[in-house]
Amino acid sequence: MTLVFLGGSLRPESLNRRLMNYLAREAQSQGQSARVFEGEDLRLPLYEDGLPTPGPVEEMAAALRNAQGVVIVSPEYNAGIPGHLKNAVDWLSVQRPSPWSGLPVLIAAASPGAFGGSRGVIAWRTTLANLGCWVAPTAITVPMADKNLGEDGTPLEERTRSEIHRTLQSFLGKSIQG
Repeated sequence: MTLVFLGGSLRPESLNRRLMNYLAREAQSQGQSARVFEGEDLRLPLYEDGLPTPGPVEEMAAALRNAQGVVIVSPEYNAGIPGHLKNAVDWLSVQRPSPWSGLPVLIAAASPGAFGGSRGVIAWRTTLANLGCWVAPTAITVPMADKNLGEDGTPLEERTRSEIHRTLQSFLGKSIQG
């Protein structure tokens, strides 16, 4: 199975980038193929109808069309979706054929706060459902991520590690079944 991982902050030290790389490694350790788009891949011009599609968007759209699932790992900016990720999703939404239609999506977030990015997850659900995705009913959220994620993104608490493993396994089962 091929999974696309999309997200993280634009900052190299991002907690969400750490989490995304950990999730990609976990998926690969279970025999899944992982394609990660992060950082510079997401520095796109603001979407505007009529502009030519940037090369990175064409690359992401092709990867999504060949994927059996997507994992979006998103920071929470002011209880919502960060602009750079929403912009990438907007660019992808106008590609034809749509790379989103029917695609299983798992949402994940990490935050140094107590909510673990859960408020941003709510905003993502609305956007992704509008695009025709199947959004996994359970999301991965990591509160106190500055203390709970190692430098490589590995969760330091057993409970967090177990919850992430269970949620990822459930999503992989859904994605494989289609």
